[in-house]
Order: sequence, then structure tokens, then C-alpha cells
Amino acid sequence: MKKVTIYGAGAVGGNVAVRLASAGVADVSVVARGAHLAAIRERGLTLIHKDQRTTVRPVAATDNPADLPPQDLIIVTLKATSLPDAAPALAALRAPGAPVLFLINGIPWWWSHGLPAGHAASGVPLDLIDPNRALRDTLGADAALGGVIYSPNEVTAPGEITNKGHSRFLLGEPDGTRSPRLASTVDLFAAAGIEVSARTDLRRDIFGKLVLNVSVNPLCALTGLTARERLLEPGIRDLSRTLIHEVIAVSDASGFPVDPDLDIEALLDPERVPDARPSMLQDVLAGRPMEVDALLGQLQVLARYGEVATPALDGVLPLLQGLNRRVTQAG
Repeated sequence: MKKVTIYGAGAVGGNVAVRLASAGVADVSVVARGAHLAAIRERGLTLIHKDQRTTVRPVAATDNPADLPPQDLIIVTLKATSLPDAAPALAALRAPGAPVLFLINGIPWWWSHGLPAGHAASGVPLDLIDPNRALRDTLGADAALGGVIYSPNEVTAPGEITNKGHSRFLLGEPDGTRSPRLASTVDLFAAAGIEVSARTDLRRDIFGKLVLNVSVNPLCALTGLTARERLLEPGIRDLSRTLIHEVIAVSDASGFPVDPDLDIEALLDPERVPDARPSMLQDVLAGRPMEVDALLGQLQVLARYGEVATPALDGVLPLLQGLNRRVTQAG
């Protein structure tokens, strides 16, 4: 059976780990830390969805990836801020030729890999998300598969993940090909009952998710409001709309336009938005660093590169950077 490690078995990673392990489709190990890891070792890892609780005991649960044998698939669900430091451990954990699937939010570190020479986005600086080229030089962009996550989860207690809505995953190769390793990974997810699809233009999907992330996450983090509550404030709702249009403008200039049928008004309808705490608000409340650069900073770089004006983003970003500094110093 395929050896699979979930590297960062928190909110999203814990969801995936439980579903793969409970389906019996892989030998699942998890990398976690602290009280969460201690609870997994003692009681197992639990996923709560609606009224159902599913508990599994991974093959191994550790905070030291060197304890694990080489893995056939590594699924990375760390925050983008933690990725560069993890590069050596990820490289050592791979079995020869094994893919590393990055299920992360925002612009990924492999963004320029696989683009044709001369593409409008191929020369964009990526220093904010891969400083000192730690991931590219240590792990290698050829190892990476990309993923876009639609799955609202929260660690509600050590060893316990609560899923608060529908989950689906979009997976793709950086070069857009339908490779055997992509097909194998998609098949593994599907065998566990996870809604998944293979994509040939994942960067468009990344921008589609950024439409949500950029218009929701920073505003909830700055105000303490849930995703739905922010839409009940007319001024914040208007700012959300402006941010959506700025993300769309950057996607157009980058050569990866989002779906033209995107229903913006549905995204701004409080009756259709879950009353959930998005990841940045969860981070603030827990005293953790936020993914400011992956979600907003690198987007601003792309905007500058494409000569796109983003006044709303330019106003929100320094406020979020200030909040992130305060949260990080307090922690």
C-alpha cells in the first residue's frame, strides 16, 4: 500500500489524513507538533463533520520527519510561512521520484515553474514566498504538485478537526500536463471519497480562490468578524467587492483570467456565506503568524509586474502587516 505522509496535520491536513486513513487506501502518517500531536498519539485523530465523528490512528505520528521511512506521496498543508524551513526535511522524506503535493493558500512558491518561455508571469520575483530560493534549490520545483483547497476546517481541540462545510480539492501539475503522478494522486483522493478533480490550468484556479481569500481573510482578521458578519457591514461589504475586482484585474494581466461566469454578488450575499472564522482570523485568535505574503504581498508584486492599480489592496496590506507583527511579537 502507498505510504503517504500528511506534513502539517492541522485543520486541512487533519481532514485529509482522517479521510485517507479511514478509507484504508494508504498507510497514512502525520507530522504535527505540540498538544495536537500529543492528543493524536494518545487518542487518535478525529474529524467531525455534521453529526458524525470519525477517529483514526495514523501509522505514525511524529514531530520529526526523519523518524519516517521514505514516502510515496507527501501532502503538505503547512502555512506558507513555514514552508522554506521545511524544505530539507521534505527533500529527505521523499522516496525517489515521489511527488510533494502542496495544499496551500495563495500564490505558491512554484508559480513560475512550468510556464512557457516568455510568458507574462514567468519572470515575476518570488522572494516573498521562497526567500533565498530554499524550496526551489533544496526540494526542486520538479517535485511539486499544486492544489487549491475549498474546505472550511478548524482545529477545535487538540487532536480534533471540525469541518464546517462542503470540501473539494483541485489538483494540477505546474506545467499543466495530465501526468501519471497527478492521475494517481487524484485517484487516491477519489478512492477515499474526497471530491477532487485534475486541472490543466491550476493558476486560474489559484486566482479564483484568491478572489475569496483576499476579500474575506484580511477583513475578518482586522475586524474580528466572521465571513458572514463582515457582509452585514455595508462599508466592509463594499471593500470586499473592490478587492474582488482588483484580484480579477491582476489575474487578467497575469494571463490567467478567472471564470468569466463568476457570480460576484453571490460571494457578497450574507445568506449564501457560511458563518465561519476564516484561517487568518483563526491565526489571530491563536496568536499565530498569518500568511500575509502568500495571500496579499505576492499578489501586490504580480499587480506591480502587470502594471495593475490596486488601491484597496495597497491600503489593506500594511494594516494586515501591522496586525501580523503585533500578533507575532505577542506570541
